Amino acid sequence: MIEYTIRPMRHEEIDEIANLIAAGYGDDIYFKWVVESDKDRHEIITNYYKAYFQAKGHVTHVAETPSKKIIGATLWLPHDMESSVYDEIDRVAGDYKDRFRAVSDNSHMSEPPMTPFYQLVGFVVVKEAQKQGIGAALLKHQIDHLDKLGIPTYLEASTPYYGGGAYGKFGYQPVGELMVFAENAVLYPLWRPASKAQQVEFGGFTWRVIETRKDKLLLLCDNVIEPAKYHDVFEDITWSGSSIRKHLNGSFYHSLSPLDKLEILETQVTNGDNPWFGTYGGEPTTDKIFLLSIEETVRYMGSNDLQKNPDNMFYIDDELNKLRKSSFTDGSPSRWLLRSPGNAPDFVSVVTVDGRISVTGDFVNRSSSDLFSVGIRPAMWIRNLHENAEGRD
Repeated sequence: MIEYTIRPMRHEEIDEIANLIAAGYGDDIYFKWVVESDKDRHEIITNYYKAYFQAKGHVTHVAETPSKKIIGATLWLPHDMESSVYDEIDRVAGDYKDRFRAVSDNSHMSEPPMTPFYQLVGFVVVKEAQKQGIGAALLKHQIDHLDKLGIPTYLEASTPYYGGGAYGKFGYQPVGELMVFAENAVLYPLWRPASKAQQVEFGGFTWRVIETRKDKLLLLCDNVIEPAKYHDVFEDITWSGSSIRKHLNGSFYHSLSPLDKLEILETQVTNGDNPWFGTYGGEPTTDKIFLLSIEETVRYMGSNDLQKNPDNMFYIDDELNKLRKSSFTDGSPSRWLLRSPGNAPDFVSVVTVDGRISVTGDFVNRSSSDLFSVGIRPAMWIRNLHENAEGRD
């Protein structure tokens, strides 16, 4: 069996991954219809996928061996991709642009009328690595992430669907009408509703399960539980010395019942530097309760893209903003604090009321007010009680 790991594609790998996907689709009956010329097909399909890699919110993962060879990839796009990408596809498709446009127009008619969802548009495993579960693992990697966010997925298969295969195992079902372009060029629209996001009641609050391991669960409070400031004084500070860390692991922790406190696990918390500005994040800490970092917020509630956008120097602003929006329990919207520093040592990163991640951040001693609400959504690891119960049976 081939050893491999799955990770996000790096920006400098765009050419390599576009070529890899194009090679995988070179003999695909649908792409043979779209680009009839055997001589032109690989180059046009490669450039077609490069255009997709320009789309805001795209999510691309690769399977990589220990020797750093990439043996598979998946590319997912948000449903409401900006129109400029289609203009770029027109340009690179040349004489075949009408056929590419016909496909995109039919896709919009077959897609379910709901939002948001992600579409699988590129999926390849190199021939020598096939039939080893790598393709299923690549699909599962993103599907599991989207399930936690409650986001469904859609795809258009180029081979007939009979309920089996990789897609059937993940619960995809036919939707809409077949997309028939020629006798041998048919796409089969498939839809997969998201599994219901898991929530638990704990300590008198509702929590969202954002990661599940065999013996433990990572919880994020579903609401902003209280107004708060990161630190009492305007000064250079990191998570380890912050007032909010002292509050969460002190008075908030001790407000929970003795039985609840027994289920909370001590966690070694890594406090990375600000990913855009390099502001020092501080020493690792050991905490019962903590705030998410920028990286964790992107990992669990974003598109896995931490690259700085030259068109937006202040925020991570993607298709999943609405999933990061939060409010107090009375429904009033609120910003919520992260533990990562902002663009200076006396600033802290926050998630805005519209769900953007402010990487530049705000004053560490910013108080919540009627005009500028800001609070906390605690996170913690607890024992996986379900697994523990099964182990006792």
